Amino acid sequence: MKNNPKVSIVIVCYNYAKYVEFSIKSIIKQEYKNWELIIVNDNSRDSTKEILDKYKSKKIKIINLKKNIGAYKATNLAFKNVKGKYIAILDADDYSHPKRISQQVLELEKDSKIGLVVTNYKFINSNNNFIKNNRFISQKDFNKQFPCINLACNSSAMFREKFVKELNFYNKDCFYSYDYNFFLKIFKVSKIKFINKFYTFYRIHSNQRTNVLKKKIIFKENLYNLRWSARNDLINGDNVLIFFKNYFNNFFKYLIS
Repeated sequence: MKNNPKVSIVIVCYNYAKYVEFSIKSIIKQEYKNWELIIVNDNSRDSTKEILDKYKSKKIKIINLKKNIGAYKATNLAFKNVKGKYIAILDADDYSHPKRISQQVLELEKDSKIGLVVTNYKFINSNNNFIKNNRFISQKDFNKQFPCINLACNSSAMFREKFVKELNFYNKDCFYSYDYNFFLKIFKVSKIKFINKFYTFYRIHSNQRTNVLKKKIIFKENLYNLRWSARNDLINGDNVLIFFKNYFNNFFKYLIS
């Protein structure tokens, strides 16, 4: 088990000293035990390194970068160091329910056609106080809407390791939405299982990536991913109206931003 973990969990951290310990502890408390944790400290300027230095377990590998390379490249670096058959993502400001990993492994093990498993999630604030639950959505509606709207919380994702190489994780056109673009690639070749249980806790705070990036970048990449879905035959009679509504909405916001 120590040399051959089935699940590799990836955390990329940049200046999230306030939150990263919640993330790490939520993995240590998982019911499922056959995992490794790879943490990339993207040259944080706060006390992140001091917090990470406390964790000496053989199951936890910490990579301290000497210069900041950004979340996308840091995630890609983590992927190059995984040993597991499955990869789970957890953002450094979020955390997981103790049953999250075990339930996702169960879904991937029982159906080889499933390439990605995501869970529903709760919104929390910077002080760990509950804000609200994400909305309920059926598997049918998830499949219909996903090519047009990112319904997958990055911190809730687990996928087969083979896709990192087969589908080319890197995409120079996606700086902000690299996770969604990669998940779309997986959806093109396999099924996505949506577990409608709140196994992920997604934090809302002023320093998260969505709030610090220029809105024009976000809308531009939303348009890119919508076009990607259309070019790759993920848009059909079931979701074409959703597609056009979101496309024109993002196009208008891009023009005025």
